[in-house]
Amino acid sequence: MEIGKGIILLIVLACMLAAVGCSTKRPVLYPNAHLDTVGMQVGQADIDACITKAEASGASSSKGGEAAGNVATSAAVGAAAGAVFAAILGNDVGRSALAYGGAAAAGSAVHQTAKSGDPDSIHKSFVNKCLSKKGYEVTGWK
Repeated sequence: MEIGKGIILLIVLACMLAAVGCSTKRPVLYPNAHLDTVGMQVGQADIDACITKAEASGASSSKGGEAAGNVATSAAVGAAAGAVFAAILGNDVGRSALAYGGAAAAGSAVHQTAKSGDPDSIHKSFVNKCLSKKGYEVTGWK
């Protein structure tokens, strides 16, 4: 397989995995007296309201900047490793560095996407506090 086609295949695979694994975690409510009284439908609507309130207050749920930085770092490390590998084996340095950098970036993108469903800790704290003030108990996020 040609190096360029291999990179494209890795990038396509990473995008497909990203689309599959891109779900945001939500709070799980403990079935206390308040939830029993209002019901799960109202509980889910209150979760939505608290998430909206958190985002309006600046407590974003995403870690987008951190994830992008990690992907860029992985690509740079992969390119450097590719250049060293190519220099040792006498291959075309530029193409090998590009191939390894692309592979590292694709792998990192898949990894970051898998982690991206986990909201920022400040966002989680905000939503947990909001729900607590409404009478709910959050057991965790799923």
